[in-house]
Amino acid sequence: MKLAFFVTQYPVPSETFVTDQIAAMVARGHDVTIITAKRREGVLDPRLETATLVALQPVDVHRSRAIPRLAMRALRNRYDLRKAAVAARAIVQRLPGSALDLAAHTDDALGRFDAIICHFGTAGVRAEALRRAGVFSGPICTFFHGYDVSKLSTVKRYLPHYRRLFRQTELMLPVSHLWRRRLVEWGAGSDRVIVQRMGVDFERIAAQAFDKPIGRPLRVLSVARLIEKKGIKFAIAGVRQAGIPIEYTVIGTGSDEEALRIQAAGSKNEIRFLGRQPHSAVLAELVRSDVFLLPSVTATDGDMEGVPVALMEAMATGVLTVATRHSANNELIADGEEGLLVDEGDAGAIATALEKIGSGEIDVFSIRRAAREKVAREFDNAKLNEQLEQVLAQLTTSKRGNRKDLASANGSSKPFEGGELL
Repeated sequence: MKLAFFVTQYPVPSETFVTDQIAAMVARGHDVTIITAKRREGVLDPRLETATLVALQPVDVHRSRAIPRLAMRALRNRYDLRKAAVAARAIVQRLPGSALDLAAHTDDALGRFDAIICHFGTAGVRAEALRRAGVFSGPICTFFHGYDVSKLSTVKRYLPHYRRLFRQTELMLPVSHLWRRRLVEWGAGSDRVIVQRMGVDFERIAAQAFDKPIGRPLRVLSVARLIEKKGIKFAIAGVRQAGIPIEYTVIGTGSDEEALRIQAAGSKNEIRFLGRQPHSAVLAELVRSDVFLLPSVTATDGDMEGVPVALMEAMATGVLTVATRHSANNELIADGEEGLLVDEGDAGAIATALEKIGSGEIDVFSIRRAAREKVAREFDNAKLNEQLEQVLAQLTTSKRGNRKDLASANGSSKPFEGGELL
């Protein structure tokens, strides 16, 4: 298939799941083009060597110059006239990014693709405008991850545009059932909203022995951006409150780092910050850890997680996870079976969970095994990429991806139920 991936910026270091998915489609032999509004600094992943990268906006582009130039070009050819009309509407609708995409791209149209995969609802809105203007053509499929359907300011601004996306494009691909329900409540047709998980490269993650003894001190690890929604301040408070010896390691950087370091100072339990680390170092820390702690919370601006890939990696490694009843975490972890869940913002519950693990009250061995099995069944990228490939292939023969046709693409005589492949 001839596939396009549309993202507003590329590459983005924190969005490795996008690169992994693109690389999987390249590896499967598809003709892949990455279309981005802005090309960011950074070396491209070597797995994408055969992919084409198109940046719509030059590095030095400015709206005050690009828009008038598009207006001038519109007087000379029909293609730019069409782009100018869509750009003018985008300006009226307060979508300056879409207007600049159209004005800045002065090359020829990119042609037709068998599918255009967008990551984040806001990118889907921009892709729909580009298709309407004739920059490219083909069915549009949009992944919805987290902030794009939860952050209050984003939802307020984009919900009217999401509703156009629901009407005018082919598939919505939320990463959880929670987000699927939200999209349907907002007006998306249930027959075109399919849960498409993001996952991990399961076969590349070796599991530690399920019967590995719990350490003393208890070794606890968090890997996260140090921002409000990750809830690390509650993790630190829980570690400080716990009545057992704990060695707590935090990997990641972010705007809250200084405040978190101040909070951690003077703790009787060791708390160390390692900053940003390569993925290999993260996996090494996982292997030596007893517990992976990610106490996500809903931020004051409404921002929420999707289904954290960091939790999946920990579970696949055979590390006991402690997380919160947040977003779709319960779709990944059944409390007491595949990990432990506590309420958002409850440092005391975190301390209690860690104490129970450290004192041997939790059946750690069976939870480790069940957690890895859960990831293997439902969050293995090999299976998820095959599923996505089947859905995209069916779009080439199904005009709008109806339930019956998409079910057939997955080798099932049944339609989709609850938006997820059977």
